[in-house]
Order: sequence, then structure tokens, then C-alpha cells
Amino acid sequence: MAKLSLLLRLGSVAIGLGCSAAVAADYGLSVLIPNLNSPRQLAFAPDGSLYITEAGVASGSGPTTIVRGEAQIYTDTGSVTRYAGGVASRVLSGLPSVYGATSLDVVGPNGIAFGSGGALALVIGGGVNPLVRATDLAPLGVNLQQLRLPTGTVDLGMFEALNNPAGGPLDSDPWHVAPLAGGAYLVTDAGANSLLRVDASGAVSLVASFASRALGGPVPTEPVPTGIAVGPDGAIYVSELTGFPFVPGAARIYRIAPGGGAPTIFATGFTMLSDIAFDASGTLYALEYDSNGLLAPGSQGALWKVNADASRTLIYTGSDLVNPTGLAIRDNAFYVSDFGHSTGQGEVVLIAAVPEPETWALLALGLGAIGFVRRRRTAR
Repeated sequence: MAKLSLLLRLGSVAIGLGCSAAVAADYGLSVLIPNLNSPRQLAFAPDGSLYITEAGVASGSGPTTIVRGEAQIYTDTGSVTRYAGGVASRVLSGLPSVYGATSLDVVGPNGIAFGSGGALALVIGGGVNPLVRATDLAPLGVNLQQLRLPTGTVDLGMFEALNNPAGGPLDSDPWHVAPLAGGAYLVTDAGANSLLRVDASGAVSLVASFASRALGGPVPTEPVPTGIAVGPDGAIYVSELTGFPFVPGAARIYRIAPGGGAPTIFATGFTMLSDIAFDASGTLYALEYDSNGLLAPGSQGALWKVNADASRTLIYTGSDLVNPTGLAIRDNAFYVSDFGHSTGQGEVVLIAAVPEPETWALLALGLGAIGFVRRRRTAR
């Protein structure tokens, strides 16, 4: 990052010295943190360090329940990793986690954010009927489907159990969290197809629910809300993964007006969105988990810029971006949780602009001009 900033500053100097050519830049990917266990959401702390949730490890024994014919096993392998000064270290461990005995899909610590005063908010997923937490998954299953705050724990699964706002079978998998002013938080529940608000007192209320729709499968496709971002216009933006049959191009980004109301469609044409985020300039970016859908070969994701007119521009895709699950933006660079469903093989990667050959030539010319000016001043 420091080197990239230096190059950008030198380029500005070169232009100031009479080099007026403008050159576009491509984006490159580099690995910052390897060997993570199913990394999910990322968030920058007030001190500039980066925090990453790890959903857990797809192994171990524990209480079991059955979901759609597959055994789901409870463990305590979830964790949170902090990255600062080029060093990654796990700062929380032993967190609740559930994995599928056959699929090896892991659900656990999903969302993370820093609220008012730097308070850490941590979302624990579940992906099960909230009622089985106290039966099949007892005694520790009650620790799933929570929002954990410094002031206490909020039971998000119970809201689904009592209200089931989107209808259908009971299911709760709190996914991502975003802070609001005054100590409140927004949480997407991917299992319940709902967006929740948790106020400073811990009370949970419904912001919106998202309806299933016909996309060619044997049953209506569930929306599966994932990322949340509060826009510069004060509106709430929510991305959707979309469930089976994971139709390419079917995923949407919804917008909820600042005053509330039903979600409206803001942008379309995406495939399996896992997260969204605004940069410092107010531009929205969207992350695809699998750009051709889960039923097609390959697991390559993509990062898109969402333009003001809701059209999109591809920022990055490649064989090294596999099932990405989380996105954070800082200093014009993108921090992404890569290999988001891989035990021990998950990564946090940095996607940043890479100067093209013409840009390097421009920088060299600028440096040469700087050296010439310095020599002339010395000669005087």
C-alpha cells in the first residue's frame, strides 16, 4: 500500500512537470493473509487494523441436527483474526460453528463491524431452525444466531422463531452487520430472508423481508440477503445471493429509502452476490460469490463497480478469486475474503490498481525531470 501510494504521488508530480498523458490502470490481486478457516466479513477498526471473521473448521464431533437430509454438527472452531503491521493473529477463538457432514459447508462467525466508540459487533450464524438450538444442539446451540456486543448478546434466531417475517420453514443464518448512528445495527438474516434492526437497547425489529420468486426451479427461489451498506444518500442497500437453482444474472441489489418502506430494485444482472460496500467517494461495489452459478463448473467470483445509473463495470475476476465472501474498501484498494468456504485454505486478498507499462514510463520520465531540476538547483 505504501509503495502504491508513493507511485501515485510520483505520477502526480510527473504530470505537474509537463507530462499530460492519462493512462488507465488494471487491477491485480495479492494475498495478505493465508491459511484462514472459511473467512467471511471484514471490517477496519478505528486504529486501522483489519478484522476478519472465520466461520470455523469442517471437522470435529458435537451435537447434531438434520437439515435437508444432511447432518449439521456443532463445534467451537469459529474465530476472529486481526491484521495489523503486516502480521495476522487470532484474537478470538472457540466461537460457535456448525458444519455439514457431507457438504463440509461451515457456518459460524459471519459478520463483524465497529460501531459507536469503536464497539465491536460480531454476528454468529446458524443455518438451522432456531428451535433446535435448545434441543438437538443443546446445550451450546443457544449460542448460535446471535449478535454479540460489548453490552450483551442479542438473540436474532428467536426473532425468526417468533415472527418468521418472510414465511416458510423456520431458518435463521445471520450474515452481515452494519453500524448505525446511536449504537444501533442492521443485520441481514440470510436464512430468514430478512433485514433486521437492533437498537441500542438490544430490541430487534424488522426493517424489510424479501420475497421468493420463480426462477425456473422446482420451487420459488429464495432471495438470501447478504451484504448491507448505508449509502451517502442515507438509503440502505442490500445484496442477495439467490438460492437454488442459482440462476446466473438473477441476483439483485435492493434499496430501502431513508424513511423506510418496501425494498425497491436498484441494480440487476448479478450472480450470487455475497457482499457490497461503498468507497470513500460514495461509489458502490459488489462482490459475486460464483459468477456462473453453483451448478456450473468453476467457482470463480468477481468484483464489480456499480455506477450511479445502476449499470456496472468489471473491476476484477480471475482463477485466484474463488468463492469470495466479504469486502472492505480503504485507500482505493479492495480487501476481500477469498476461498470463503475452505477450511485452512481461506485468504484475505488485496485487489488494487496496477500501473500499466505506459504509466511506468510516465513515472520514469517524472523522476528524470525531478532529478534534472535538483541538479540545476545544486549547480546554482
